[in-house]
Amino acid sequence: MLIEPIINQIVALLQKIQDKIDWIAAKINRVLSYVPGFLSWVVDKVKAGWDLMVQKLAEFWMWFVDKLSYAGNPWMLTGAAEAWVARVGSPVSKINDTLSDASFSVDDEWVGRAANQYKQGLEPQRRANTSVLSDFAQNFGSALNAMSGAIWAFWIGVIIAIVTLIGGLAGAAAATGTIVGIPAAPVIICAAVIVCLVSLGGGVGVLYLTAGAARTTLASASAGISAWPKLAL
Repeated sequence: MLIEPIINQIVALLQKIQDKIDWIAAKINRVLSYVPGFLSWVVDKVKAGWDLMVQKLAEFWMWFVDKLSYAGNPWMLTGAAEAWVARVGSPVSKINDTLSDASFSVDDEWVGRAANQYKQGLEPQRRANTSVLSDFAQNFGSALNAMSGAIWAFWIGVIIAIVTLIGGLAGAAAATGTIVGIPAAPVIICAAVIVCLVSLGGGVGVLYLTAGAARTTLASASAGISAWPKLAL
């Protein structure tokens, strides 16, 4: 599954939000044009709520300025994770199948101090091969898979937050049906935008935490074999 369809859906939803806000603004202006003088307080309340709403909407649109251009590449992260295990760790680890006393014929006739040192070097070599899989390949794969999953979760969370905001806009649109209900419209929109921004901010926080954990995992991979052991000394 590619992430482009998700980004395209987000762009479409953002356009839907803009269209809905434009419709609400036009509806409010049309209704307010018929407000009698003794209900001037309605106009004042609408203006106050509208100014705050515009401020929060500006924050909302600003949030998306750079996000959609850096959507991430989760499928490549997953591919890299699989490659580390399948193409690096597992093949090296399988070398251990041939690193045993039974697989070497040289020790059948080779005896003495040199032969003993050679045999003693087999186990460190086996541990080094295993470390390539367990310390390096699997840790790298785990970190990359975690980032891939976090990117998917982030963008899905963005869609959920936007859909929730659209629901709030529907409530605001309903409030424009009456003169006395109009002042509630910008307030409802403002509240929905704030909830959406909080949700979006939480998604960014989780993404940063996952990236930090992945960075720590990658750094800890160096705790494995730091120097390749010699098979014979």
